[in-house]
Parts: sequence; C-alpha cells; structure tokens
Amino acid sequence: MAQQTKKMSEIMKEMAERLLRKSNSAPSSEAAQVALMFANIAWNETAGLGHARENYRSAWETIKAENPEMWSEFKSIDVEAMLDELVEYKKTHFPDDQRRILTCGIPHGNIRVEWLPPVAPGVDSQWEMRLYGLVRTGEREQAIEFLRETRGLSRNDAAKQVKKIVSELRLE
Repeated sequence: MAQQTKKMSEIMKEMAERLLRKSNSAPSSEAAQVALMFANIAWNETAGLGHARENYRSAWETIKAENPEMWSEFKSIDVEAMLDELVEYKKTHFPDDQRRILTCGIPHGNIRVEWLPPVAPGVDSQWEMRLYGLVRTGEREQAIEFLRETRGLSRNDAAKQVKKIVSELRLE
C-alpha cells in the first residue's frame, strides 16, 4: 500500500502506540486519547502547522496535573521529547505525506481522522485550517465573517465558499 493512501487512522494508531508502555492490557481510554492527541500534534507540525504544539500545551499540562497516574502508561513523562520522537518518526516513515489533520479522536472505540489534502501552493495552511475548523465545528457564521475579514469577500461570496466547504466535508 502506498504511504500516501494508507488510512490516517492506521497511521495515527501506529504513532500513538509508540508512546505507550507495552503491557498485557489495553491502555486506559484517557491514555489512548492523549497519545492520539500527541500523534495529531506531531503530524500537523510536520505538515506546515508550526504552532500545533503550542496550541495544545495547556491541554496536556491540565491533563498532566489532573491525572498524574495516567502518565505511568506512557514510556516517558517528557512530552516535548515524545513529540520530537513522533515528528522524527513521521519524517522518516511518511516524508511525502503532507495531509493535514482537521479532527482526530476515538468515538465509539474506533479511531476517526478527518484530514485535508496537502496545502495548495500560495495558500496559508494555518488560515485554511482555521476556516475549515470553523465550518467543521458548526460555526458557519463565524466562517463567513472570517472570509469577509481576511479575504474581503462579500457576504454572498463568503457564504458560497462556506457552503462549498460544507459539501467537501460532507456535513450536509
């Protein structure tokens, strides 16, 4: 299977598992979610979303403070080192795969990843991820305003663009 076509859910699982201690039992739900979050952060960091790590720092620091026992399921408590390891793993094993992760989680016990294709030349990846994120989370009016403010579009043209994204994301 070509690396580009490998399912993102499989890749995220593979990366997340690298962070967990090997044991005879499955990781706790929270440890699995946190490991998946770290895989997501590392992936997006290598796909041109350079602030991914900083955007999630408060989340993992809160988790670290509220549930210190969970960290015994990880190979390390050094989050920066684990993220660095995953960044290197991604660069080594999937160097040409520049898909960007929009959402990543474990609903109903299955890893689910929604991703965007590699950023088109001349497009600001962070801008595009913000726009798609607003649409994905149901903030369509905010997405319209975001387009109006950042691209100078009329309300009608911005609404058409948002509708196109809704269709792309199959949210209709």
